[in-house]
Amino acid sequence: MKILLVQPPHWSPDGHANFDAVEALLGGFSGDVVLLPELAGSSLPRADYLARVRELAVGSGMAVVGGSHYDGPVNRGAVFDAGGTLLLEYDKVHPYGLELRSGIRPGRPSAGFELAGRRLHVLLCADLWYSASLAGRDGLDAVLVPAFSVTRWDGPAPARTLWQHMSVARAYEFMTYVAVSDWHHETTYHGHPCAGVTGLANPCPQTHDGFFTGPPDEPVSVHELDFGRLDAFRSDRADRGFRA
Repeated sequence: MKILLVQPPHWSPDGHANFDAVEALLGGFSGDVVLLPELAGSSLPRADYLARVRELAVGSGMAVVGGSHYDGPVNRGAVFDAGGTLLLEYDKVHPYGLELRSGIRPGRPSAGFELAGRRLHVLLCADLWYSASLAGRDGLDAVLVPAFSVTRWDGPAPARTLWQHMSVARAYEFMTYVAVSDWHHETTYHGHPCAGVTGLANPCPQTHDGFFTGPPDEPVSVHELDFGRLDAFRSDRADRGFRA
């Protein structure tokens, strides 16, 4: 399965502008699934947000995990397949910081979705930081994380390190790929800088330096998820007595 991680250079409070920019970035790319960053839809009305995610999926010929938007007091997103069918709606369960001060409320955990016979799950940004978000969900093939990694550090490096360690820990513990799409580190959200933590955590790389790949130099990065190798990794861990 080929996944495209989108890291736009700028965030706009106009969700339509963000989707227009993503459409331009994806021109000429092909794959199976596109992952957008958190709040790609900003505060678009629900109907407009769903229409833009669906149009992007149909127009690109790929399934699209549409980041999210503020649907009233809930940070919420959606997944459409390449044919325009709604596969999943998901909420942010752990809003924090500026969101909480702005009245954003916790949403409900989602069930995940299937694509090409593989089980995929979406966690919105800070939800990845809670291992309970994945507890009892054994057998996930990939965890997809739309992020907007605002940071209080002076520069993106510390937050990137934390995100990379967290992503690899989740990938190895739950024997799954973890893909994160974030905004570019020069982006700000209401004056708060972004860290630009886009990348892929691989629990079973072929070399010691392959546990995390990212952040990318380009706004669109392409990653091949080797599920055959992942299945073999799981079998080996089961043989050695690790949790199945």
